[in-house]
Order: sequence, then C-alpha cells, then structure tokens
Amino acid sequence: MTEDAKDPHSSVGLSSRCRGLWSECVFDIVASLRTCDIPTSYLSKHPAVLVTTRALVIVTGVLCVGAMPSLVIGMRCTHLMRSNAHHKYKFTLAAGTLFLLGGLSGAAAVLWYAVDTVQKYRLEVSFGIPGVTYELGYSYWMAVAGAFCTCAAGVLLLVANCPRTQTPRRKPPRVPLPPDFQTRGTYL
Repeated sequence: MTEDAKDPHSSVGLSSRCRGLWSECVFDIVASLRTCDIPTSYLSKHPAVLVTTRALVIVTGVLCVGAMPSLVIGMRCTHLMRSNAHHKYKFTLAAGTLFLLGGLSGAAAVLWYAVDTVQKYRLEVSFGIPGVTYELGYSYWMAVAGAFCTCAAGVLLLVANCPRTQTPRRKPPRVPLPPDFQTRGTYL
C-alpha cells in the first residue's frame, strides 16, 4: 500500500484546501464554511513561477480577444468593409497568427504550472509532509483543452489561408476534327 501525503485521520482531513492560480480557498467540513484568500495584487510579491504563469495566462487572453475582431472582419460572409479579398485575407491571416500565439503562450503556462505542481506534490510525498498537497484539478485539464483548441484554431486558419502557388494549367492539345465531321450537322 502506497502512503500518500494526505492523512485522512489528521486535523487536515477536517478541511479541504484548494489552491489555484489566482486564489486559495479552504472549506471547513465541520462548519460547512468556505473562505477564500484573494491577493490584492496578482503580479507582485509572489514566486517568479506563479507570476510568470499568471502573466502568460493574461497574454493568452489578450491575444485571443484581439484575434476575434480580426477574424470577424476577415470572414467571407461578413460585409463590415469593402469586399476586397486581399484585405480579408490579411485579416484572417492576422487572426490565425494571434490565435496560434495565444494558444502557444497558454500551452506554455499550462505546462509550466503542471511541472511546478507535480514537483511540489512529489516533494511533499517523498518527505511525508502532512497538510496541503498540490494536485492537478479539473480546471487544469480544461485549460489544457482550451490551449489545444486555440492552437488548433490558429493552425487551421493559417493552413486554410496559406498562399497557394498556382501552377499554370496547360490547355489540352486540340485534336483536329476530321473534315467530314465538320460538315455534318447534329439534329435532335
């Protein structure tokens, strides 16, 4: 039987603690009371790993929100500007680039947060430290799915609008018709 850092028989088992990227909450099972500590500043007086992860998440949000107007303007079905295909192509290309950059920064934030969480968890388990343990929750997996979908949207927009080199098509050689075929008429 593997021993975990969590001990259900200690006083820690009477409350559950949830620490996320933006706040930390404690739920007291006996009193059915939830309290949350929300910091006054999200980017100062915190470990560098946490600040960097938060900054990457903010960059992801800004890039993806910035890509939306460009995507709407660049769609063929919208008529917000003159239907110049070249301008619409550039707007769609910009939206794809912004989505891809947003997805990559989100993926970096998610990966960084996972590595930090797993390291903390293994450290606590290896030393048998009772108390708060760090685990990846459902919101983490939703963030992974969001980063993947954002990257996929960016790649699909870029691939769908990549400049295609058109090879000139040769006209098939004309076969001269027999002389008697040209004089005959076709009647229905």
